[in-house]
Amino acid sequence: MAGSSYVDKALYTTTNTFGILRKELIESLGLEYAKFFLQRYGWNIGITHAKEVDYLPLTLTEKLNSAVGYHLASGQITDLLSERVLHLNPDDTVKYMYAKGIWVNSYEVEEHLKHFSQSDSCICHTLAGYSSGYTSYLTKKEVYIVEMTCRAKGDEHCAFEMRMLEHWDPETQADLRKISQTRMIDDLNKTYMELFEEKKHTEKVSTFHNNLTLGISQGMHIDQILETIYNTLNIPAIVQDLSFNTHHSIGMTQEQLEFIKEDFIQQMPQTKSGKILIQPIDPMQPSQVDCPNHTRLISPIIVQKQIIGYISFIYFSKDTNYKEEMHYLQRSAVSISLCYLNEKSSLEATENIKAYFFEQLLQQQYTSKKSMISRSYLLQIDLNEDFYIGNLGVSKKGIPVHEASTISKIIQSVIVYLEMHQTSIFITEFQDEIVFLFPKKDDTEDIYQNILKHLQRKFRNHDFRIGLSRVINDIDDIAEAHRQAISSLNINKRDTIVYFENTNILGSLINHQNSDIIVKLAQRELDPILSLKPNKRDEFLKTLYTFLNHNGNLNLTMVDLNLSMSGLVYRIQKIEELLDRNLRSSKNLFELILLIESLIVLGEIEIE
Repeated sequence: MAGSSYVDKALYTTTNTFGILRKELIESLGLEYAKFFLQRYGWNIGITHAKEVDYLPLTLTEKLNSAVGYHLASGQITDLLSERVLHLNPDDTVKYMYAKGIWVNSYEVEEHLKHFSQSDSCICHTLAGYSSGYTSYLTKKEVYIVEMTCRAKGDEHCAFEMRMLEHWDPETQADLRKISQTRMIDDLNKTYMELFEEKKHTEKVSTFHNNLTLGISQGMHIDQILETIYNTLNIPAIVQDLSFNTHHSIGMTQEQLEFIKEDFIQQMPQTKSGKILIQPIDPMQPSQVDCPNHTRLISPIIVQKQIIGYISFIYFSKDTNYKEEMHYLQRSAVSISLCYLNEKSSLEATENIKAYFFEQLLQQQYTSKKSMISRSYLLQIDLNEDFYIGNLGVSKKGIPVHEASTISKIIQSVIVYLEMHQTSIFITEFQDEIVFLFPKKDDTEDIYQNILKHLQRKFRNHDFRIGLSRVINDIDDIAEAHRQAISSLNINKRDTIVYFENTNILGSLINHQNSDIIVKLAQRELDPILSLKPNKRDEFLKTLYTFLNHNGNLNLTMVDLNLSMSGLVYRIQKIEELLDRNLRSSKNLFELILLIESLIVLGEIEIE
């Protein structure tokens, strides 16, 4: 109404009514926002009362003491016990101020405990805000009260301390400034904008993920997925295997790829063999690696609960906040994983066909060589070219492994590893062994070494060796080449990769045409020992084999077997009785060593 003036009228309400309002605030806004709301409410009441006192002809000390009367009159407390230290400048302005005290029977405690259980923190927010606002207005300084103990959380008293703002610790200062400087609507607006931006980012990431998923459903390969990632984000990306060899990349030249490879190697710890060590990466939280000249975000590529490689985003600038990019990287890793899973399913179907085809070759179950060679082209191996037949020996603590499930996992691991290196192979389980056909290449030896390293990392409790046949280029020779691969491992027990052509002459003398005859002859001559109980058989075979290898020298045999002379002589005499042969005869020595070596080469017996 024109001409009227506004009068700030005092409104009176009950503590019960205020308690209900306080309860609604806490339940609606949460304890943190309700705390600031109540503090500001008390702050404004305190300022209103301070303005009333400020008109009175009183000293500053008398004005400050008047606060007790307002407290008691409003019913907020029943008593106030306090001590104050106040130092003034010559012009009556405040130089230093400190106070501490106790609020007796705080109404806020009673109302809080009526509506809520015991609190974990102090809750007399209105009282603290009131005293802070009242004192700050009168002193023209920022002075704040902080409740130190509270009956609402089980303490004996509601005790407080009052200090000038600059005398509180930095963390408390930051909270206190919110009372007078920050409006709740500002906080809510800020939160809203943060949520809005987060919503926009989430929608963008979701669209990005949907585009990748759609691409995979339409048959996109890994290179096409990387192209989609690069076109959307304009961030260079690479896909690497477990040894951090790059197989796919986009957004970088070959020179840049070599540059970041060396930069990464210099940054990361390595084993003596040069293997890069990296801490386990949480699939839900990719890792950031800051190299001297670039930064990379790394996320694992997981297929059927196994990490098969990594995808990385590459940055040559280091002034970037990577929080948003982490979300894109996670989606990219999932998409690459799906891509590999699709390829793995397709690969498994193809490998089953390859395995069946290879078994036909091993068993010579074909009528037309020309037809088999033509089919091999479709399976990406040219059987007109030179190739090896290999035998992958697997053992655990020195005992050969023939368990079907383990063999299957090892075969799948080899297939996936070579697929990532874009290398074709025929591999299958045949007669409880892992047998493979591999084309001869200039870097064949390196490939075999890398396969063994890969398997050793994947199956840490197992040992692996590879036996290789002579190079052949005729599928009719595959069966014989298979025997050569097995013989290679039986003849040479030391090396991890054994070529048949490097083994002794005995292996060359045995072939598929005479192997059965040799086995029968050897078993007939050694049957008295071979038919003994396993422990005694192995003991006598080892004694005989060691004795023969030392050309009948008792002293050397005794040392090698760690036996006493009398114990060794007893065994030799017993063996002579069983075989009905004189082991002092050079002819007998030669024949027996030849028979035992033949059985070892053919895999009929094993001697440690």
